[in-house]
Amino acid sequence: MPLRRLLRVGLSSLLLMGGATGTIATSAGQAGASTSDGTLTVETLRDFFGTGVINTTMDVPQRGMKVDVTDPAGHHVNGVTDATGKVVVQPSDKGLSGGRYRVDVTVPAPYSDYLRAAPASTAANHFDSFTSFVDVSGGKDASVITGVWDAADYALPDSRYFVPVQNGGSGTDTRALVAFGTGARGNCPDKAACPDVLDTQDQVGTTFGLAYDKDRQRLFQAEFARRYTKYGPDGGDAIYTVPAGGGGAPKLFAKVPGASVTPHDTARPIKDAGFTDAPGKESVGGLALSEDGSTLYAVNLRSRSLVSFDATGAAASAPRATVPIPDPGCAASGDWRPFGLTTHDNTLYVGGVCSAESTQKRADLKAVVYAYDGKRFTPVLTHALTDERGNVLSGDAAFPQAHFWNPWNGSLKDWDSFKVNNTMIDPQPELASMAFARDGSMVLGFRDRFMDIVSWGGLDPRPSNDDAENGMSGGDINMACAKPTGGYDWEGTGACPNHATPAVDGAEAPGVVEYFPGDFFPNGGSATQPGPHQESSLGSVAYIPQQQWVVSTQMDPTGNVITDGTGYYDITTGAGPGNDPAANAYQFIGPNQNGFGKAGGLGDIAYAAANAPIQIGNVVWYDGDHNGIQDAGQVLLPGATVNLLDADGKQVATTKT
Repeated sequence: MPLRRLLRVGLSSLLLMGGATGTIATSAGQAGASTSDGTLTVETLRDFFGTGVINTTMDVPQRGMKVDVTDPAGHHVNGVTDATGKVVVQPSDKGLSGGRYRVDVTVPAPYSDYLRAAPASTAANHFDSFTSFVDVSGGKDASVITGVWDAADYALPDSRYFVPVQNGGSGTDTRALVAFGTGARGNCPDKAACPDVLDTQDQVGTTFGLAYDKDRQRLFQAEFARRYTKYGPDGGDAIYTVPAGGGGAPKLFAKVPGASVTPHDTARPIKDAGFTDAPGKESVGGLALSEDGSTLYAVNLRSRSLVSFDATGAAASAPRATVPIPDPGCAASGDWRPFGLTTHDNTLYVGGVCSAESTQKRADLKAVVYAYDGKRFTPVLTHALTDERGNVLSGDAAFPQAHFWNPWNGSLKDWDSFKVNNTMIDPQPELASMAFARDGSMVLGFRDRFMDIVSWGGLDPRPSNDDAENGMSGGDINMACAKPTGGYDWEGTGACPNHATPAVDGAEAPGVVEYFPGDFFPNGGSATQPGPHQESSLGSVAYIPQQQWVVSTQMDPTGNVITDGTGYYDITTGAGPGNDPAANAYQFIGPNQNGFGKAGGLGDIAYAAANAPIQIGNVVWYDGDHNGIQDAGQVLLPGATVNLLDADGKQVATTKT
């Protein structure tokens, strides 16, 4: 009898969406099941590691996967995994007999656009193949656990972070892009190694947007409009590429047409008087690369549009397309300000705020996140930005605006209302970045736009006034928890936790909600003594699904004043640099080294994703009925030799079943 082989190949991708529950359906004309059979449980988890072994801490249930159970006579029972990732076949379910069954798991649309079978294994605690065989005869219970994954989530354990550095008119920092390991903690250079430098201010100027290209081992890095610091040699509309491993100069990749019109005062950057209205409204916002690496997206802040480029070449001569990002219904025309970009599960997400600049009413502030499928923008999250937050500078009643988000305002006629002595505080929200947790929850990074208008030590922009002014950033990091049935709960609502208590949140005012309570200045802050800065994140976030912490750009991360770096937050508890700076913070900009101090001086965060492993698996069996299908109950053939050949017929691997 000829041997037939069943070949299965595992790759990747997914969109977490609502799906049917784990109910059972049977096909017509089936025989009754034996009540002596045990219970069969089929479970599908979302995998993030690709080792073939289940990680009980990190892997999460995946709903919506199709399950087909077949007995030796060809009778079928079908189901769809529920919110727990399971389909359960009970002895009382009609349709199967014999106790020995074939189990097939498949990924239906729309998941199949990006979700694939994760690698399986025969190791202990392993993922099973998408086709498995069970024996529940005689009352034995059995389970099948399969994994699905999105290869775009894959990263190696020694992955690195990348962060742009911004240098103000009084700064001495020459770095424009740095790279460091995910385990970096402490103070550079006192207690920790300093990051690698990939390019300099002279080469690219002031940048924010960043996207990592794993296929070509490079980063895209985009210009940014910030007062007191000049654009790069190719102007405020430029996007560069830089080798991710260093050793090469950045190169101009593309221009974002019409993104920049306001010039910097390059003769006197410490004043830069004419640039107070440009931040958040000109140049380039977020960058994101499609999961297949073919398309680079950028936000044109001036035209409020999404610009896309062919990302496969060394340079792109012109955009593929430019699409307006629709106003979500802000209170006044012109107040819609899109900024942040990210991709997740093969979908592009665009974040922005209604700035309330026209009305100057805090009630008109809101954050909006769109999903974009290449044809239409669909709002997936809308939340008012009116709640009380942690205080940017505790104990100073002269700044009543310091514990709220405030309408955008850079008007010189209101300039004195922003400051006391030389301290400038007026938090104005920009939704600068988003990242997704393993369960599809959304981490939101809000940048304080007012810090891009002021600095630390820059001069008053008004004529005949050269007072030095020090800005204090009031950015934020928030969580929108994914609901099993679709949509999101904002932190402190629905099933999304509020982790704030005086002991862990820097002694914020009662009623302030924090999923991430560790976002405060770490030297100070207890149940009896408020921390001096209760909101110290700078607005950029990233998350590697194989790890437990969210990374955020951070003001004074380790407790040294007038510094910048990164903070690390537990994705489950929200603990961060304020709770344990030694374990949760990395300072790589010294006291006012870059001229921005507490006003921040960092751009977006990217990490080095990796190409996911590909698995080829075989099952060899005795095909007694000659139908080419491995039926339930057919004999497996152990010890059969399987050779892997390349296109020229050369053997490249061999194994035995």
